[in-house]
Amino acid sequence: MATRHRPDGGKPRLLLIDDHRPLLDKVSAMLAADFDVAGLATDGRQAIDIANRIDPDLIVLDVQMPVLDGFRTMHELEQAGSRAPVVFLSAAVDDDQASEAFRRGGRGYVSKLRIARDLSTALDQVLHGRLFAPSLTSLFELTAGGGHHVMQRHRGMEPFLDGLARFFDRALCRGDATCVIGTEDVRVGVERRLRDAGWNVSANPRYLVIDVADALKRVLRNGLPDPDVVAEIASELDGYRRAVSAGPTGTLTVFGNMVVPLITGGNATAAVALEREWNRATHDLPFVTLCGYSSSCFDGHTPDAWSKACDEHGVVSHTADT
Repeated sequence: MATRHRPDGGKPRLLLIDDHRPLLDKVSAMLAADFDVAGLATDGRQAIDIANRIDPDLIVLDVQMPVLDGFRTMHELEQAGSRAPVVFLSAAVDDDQASEAFRRGGRGYVSKLRIARDLSTALDQVLHGRLFAPSLTSLFELTAGGGHHVMQRHRGMEPFLDGLARFFDRALCRGDATCVIGTEDVRVGVERRLRDAGWNVSANPRYLVIDVADALKRVLRNGLPDPDVVAEIASELDGYRRAVSAGPTGTLTVFGNMVVPLITGGNATAAVALEREWNRATHDLPFVTLCGYSSSCFDGHTPDAWSKACDEHGVVSHTADT
């Protein structure tokens, strides 16, 4: 894990809050190599007192606590002057609760069932200014109006496609224009799941499909993305959005995994450049961009390939299988 350091060169200062002391001790030991675990609190009132004394860089906060639950504790911490970003923990695997955590201002949400897998990653992402989400659908309410670029990392294709199709189902119900720029397995898998959900996407004017190979052939020049072509594609998709979405201010939800064949083909530089050019071309457009990355596509690349890819996104999420 590549956490940020404090200006004095020390480890980021962390406050852990959970009403189960054995869990606090376990998490503290797990994170001690990368963080200065400066405070442990077993209730909200104690947490406020400790936060005032240690001025943490980051707070890990249990949602379900007696007296003051996690949401009320976060509010009280903010009222007391804390500006540390909060990563919520919860025993519940619940998209609605995760959505509420983000609505309240949380920067990350981690299930207690997946602490060992996700918490260190979540803290790292939040320290670098990104959100960390347990699923695509937990973010859905935040995406109205666009302006989000999400990286979804997965190991198993089937759970990934399940989550992606649920997100597109919600986007279609909301009235979004939608677009899948995908490899064949993604295009077929999402369409089948949307059909099962009652959508006749082949006849739906708000569902556009583009083959990855065709898109890459158009975009690449000498192995790198052509910025003018990327901007041209973004403009075309914005015209499509305005023509078919529910009103001129509607959102475009677009998925792409063009980066996967680039990375697995040994051209991680082009993949990161493509993400960067997409950000430049769409930064003021009402787009929600979802990018799918298989964990295996980073195998054999330098350790910074993952971090550079993350840098071009505002949200990072893992599917439940990873």
